[in-house]
Amino acid sequence: MTAAVPWGRLSLVWLAVGVVLFTEIVGSAAAARVPVWTAPYTVMHTAVGLCYAICAWMAWRSADATIPGRLMIAVAFLWLPPTFISATGQIGWLWPLLEGVEVVWAVLVGAIVLIYPAGKLHGRIDVGIAVAAVTALSIRFVCALFFNQPVDGSRNVAPNPYALVVGDEIFIFADRAFRLFGVALILLIIVVVAGRWLRGSTPARHIAFVMPVALVLWSAAIAYETLVFSVGGSVLEVLGYISLAATATVPIGFVAGLSYLLSLRGRVSDLMVITRDGVDRTLWQAILADTLRDPSLRVYWWEEPESRYVDSHGRAATPSVAGMGEHRQGALLPINTPDGPLAVIRHDSALSENANLLDAVSTALRLSVDNGRLRDELEATLREVRESRLRIVDAGIEARRQLERDLHDGSQQSLVALALRLRMAAGRAEQLGQHDMAADLDAALEQLSAALKQLRELARGIHPTSLTVGGLATAVPELVAHSPVPIEMRLVIDRRPPAVVEATVYFFVAECLTNIAKYAEAQAGRVAVTASATELMIEVADDGRGGASLGLGSGLLGLIDRVETLGGRVELRSVPEQGTTVSAWIPLAGAPEDH
Repeated sequence: MTAAVPWGRLSLVWLAVGVVLFTEIVGSAAAARVPVWTAPYTVMHTAVGLCYAICAWMAWRSADATIPGRLMIAVAFLWLPPTFISATGQIGWLWPLLEGVEVVWAVLVGAIVLIYPAGKLHGRIDVGIAVAAVTALSIRFVCALFFNQPVDGSRNVAPNPYALVVGDEIFIFADRAFRLFGVALILLIIVVVAGRWLRGSTPARHIAFVMPVALVLWSAAIAYETLVFSVGGSVLEVLGYISLAATATVPIGFVAGLSYLLSLRGRVSDLMVITRDGVDRTLWQAILADTLRDPSLRVYWWEEPESRYVDSHGRAATPSVAGMGEHRQGALLPINTPDGPLAVIRHDSALSENANLLDAVSTALRLSVDNGRLRDELEATLREVRESRLRIVDAGIEARRQLERDLHDGSQQSLVALALRLRMAAGRAEQLGQHDMAADLDAALEQLSAALKQLRELARGIHPTSLTVGGLATAVPELVAHSPVPIEMRLVIDRRPPAVVEATVYFFVAECLTNIAKYAEAQAGRVAVTASATELMIEVADDGRGGASLGLGSGLLGLIDRVETLGGRVELRSVPEQGTTVSAWIPLAGAPEDH
């Protein structure tokens, strides 16, 4: 999603570009100013005006405040070349107005320096400088409008319709006084900005490192031009180029500073990536301090049970703007959630000048904490679900085992006792010569034996006794022995795994062998059960017709769920006419121990 284009501001920028080009072309074509500007100098002067228009657009797109962009676009509109003002000399109502606003751009440039980088004045000194500059500029404008009627032929201009007195001595005096006063204000601005930079903290110096260089270059050029103008001299051409270049460095320096702030926001975005999986509090504070380049940064975490803040080491602490062992005052950034306070970040007050940066930091911290909390809750839920599934599986196996014991100790024993009695009755009938009755008893005995066999098979399908007594080492060979398809077996188990794992492996092998017998049309098969220190691997393969699938009623889906409940996994490889191989891996750690 991209931000909408502010067409109004874009139109204003294009209009400023048009005004700059129009005034430069008209002034150059009129050649009314002496000495006449050279073409390279005109191009350079034009480039400075265009630079302010372009930088205004960039400032609007990147700065939190709109004032820097407004000042820059105003400079572009008021970047009137003296050649253009000279060209309007025969328009009586216009040239006094243009001379009145001729140096307004210089005041606006000074304002741009003062409001860097937050887009607002920083204190009373800044406000005093601004008021003094506007007052001096107003006096000069009044003098240019009402006391500016040359009569000595020094300037070839039409009569000034606004003039109150004849002659331009008052305006010339006011103009020179304004320029000298302007130089003094610029020097004061240098002192203020340099002092602010020297007293600034590490973040403040990083943010403001560009503007002092641009300011010094610009002020030196302005001071030189003013002094030369005041004494009536002419500016050296090379210094004129340097002056124009220095003037262009101010908006470029401003935009460069904004770009640096944007890069900090990018570092915060990286911070969100780093901390998305959660980090401990000490590391979080170190990463954030490095991201914002603020070694004085501290994070105080809210502890809900104790209703107090603690530092990154878990010690009780009270958030304060005063740094530990530092004379500088910081600022506090409280971070809250709908459920209450989360943390307080103490940071260098220089960072307060970028609200979006602090919003990004606040969001990153909230997301990191929320991610960590949600991850813990999810892991706890998954652990609870897994344990619940394990308990269900274990309970099912225990129920099967109990049912098998009931059949073995109850019904099966009763039927065995009945078989003994029938066999004794048949023998007694044979001794008494009752051969018909003996034959009937033998027939009943055969039916009873068949019923016993069916009962044993049923008990084996529920939970085989061999598995309970001898484990996989006994139960799996028994399964293989009952398979109608020749099966090659390999068992490598040095100790019995937990009962739930044993039962899962047994029924997994049993289901696979049943599928081989019913569907595979195989000539031979293979069963391998091997155990390592951490897991049990089962592989059942055949050389049948292949083409099997886990989702086509193979009967393995329920066993797959049971294997996955134990944290294992199942793989099926079945190519038509190339046999089928079903493999399972079951971890031994974490399975419930035998009861």
